[in-house]
Amino acid sequence: MDNLRDIRGFIEISDYSFWLFISTLIVGLILGIIFFKKGFEYAKSRCKIDCQRYFLYRFKNVDWSNPKKAAYEATYYGRFLATDKRRMELFKQLKQRLAKYKYQKEIKEIDKETLNYYNLYKQVCDESI
Repeated sequence: MDNLRDIRGFIEISDYSFWLFISTLIVGLILGIIFFKKGFEYAKSRCKIDCQRYFLYRFKNVDWSNPKKAAYEATYYGRFLATDKRRMELFKQLKQRLAKYKYQKEIKEIDKETLNYYNLYKQVCDESI
């Protein structure tokens, strides 16, 4: 029985697997947040361009046969296109011209001056997009 003295007691082995798991999880979470943020910014910039093209398309194709409906549509779609200072000023002038066609019961045809403002604003928006 004296031969059993060569067996030693348990030795503590340091185990870092829990800390490796936690650090990997944190780094993965941070990278996931960064990728999600970059992807969201990219999608947002693409949507902004596509949305402006859509609104410009709808603004260009306003049907002027019904002046009241056309005034509402031109105002609605035109406000989304007014993003810089020049376009805001032109849209403000166009909106003032179209206001007299919106709130009336009986409306006559749209005058040439208002259509000229509309075409100028349309041309400026078309150049910038």
